Amino acid sequence: MIYKKWLYHITHYSNLPSILCHGGLVANNVAKVKSVSYVNIAHTRIQDRRLTTLVPLPPYGTLHYYVPFYFAPRSPMLYAINKGRVDGYTKGQDEIIYLVSRTDVIHHRGLGYVFTDGHAIMKFTDFYNDLKNLDKIDWNVMHSQFWFETEEDPDRERRRQAEFLVYQFVPIDMILGIGVKNDKMKQKVEEIMYQCHCHKPIAVRPHWYY
Repeated sequence: MIYKKWLYHITHYSNLPSILCHGGLVANNVAKVKSVSYVNIAHTRIQDRRLTTLVPLPPYGTLHYYVPFYFAPRSPMLYAINKGRVDGYTKGQDEIIYLVSRTDVIHHRGLGYVFTDGHAIMKFTDFYNDLKNLDKIDWNVMHSQFWFETEEDPDRERRRQAEFLVYQFVPIDMILGIGVKNDKMKQKVEEIMYQCHCHKPIAVRPHWYY
């Protein structure tokens, strides 16, 4: 049985032409080798840790060898972006878009992947590379609108940041659609897609944002 779970990669909309030009999403280490320029929406300190965090399962490497997806929208990362807490990025969440895929699509293509039950750099987080272990993900937290920690459960934020990590490259045909916050951003994305001769469903999903 192949488990089907939706996957969400966030990026700045201005990165879309480069993504389409390169035929898909490239991992951080590939972007550096190819000198791919992009608008960075990530915490510098966390990226430094991802650079050295080893993946304990095949296909191995560090976290920078992988393209990251979340299992749910409205991530703590997007919350930090919305609150202006990301070093060097000040444009907020309105210009962030979602590139959406699915676990079974990645699996059937034969791409290398691993996934985690929490934030990938945390010591308490476990790694898996068999979709039968998707039951290790806390789906109650994923399906909840709010992921903030409580006295009874101080680990909710870590679990909400569970990741599906695809080795090196995700071809654009593995992206099933794009989510945006509003009609204005949908129009901008449609123009980029038209100019790049690419066609994907684009949906306005305000409930994926804060």
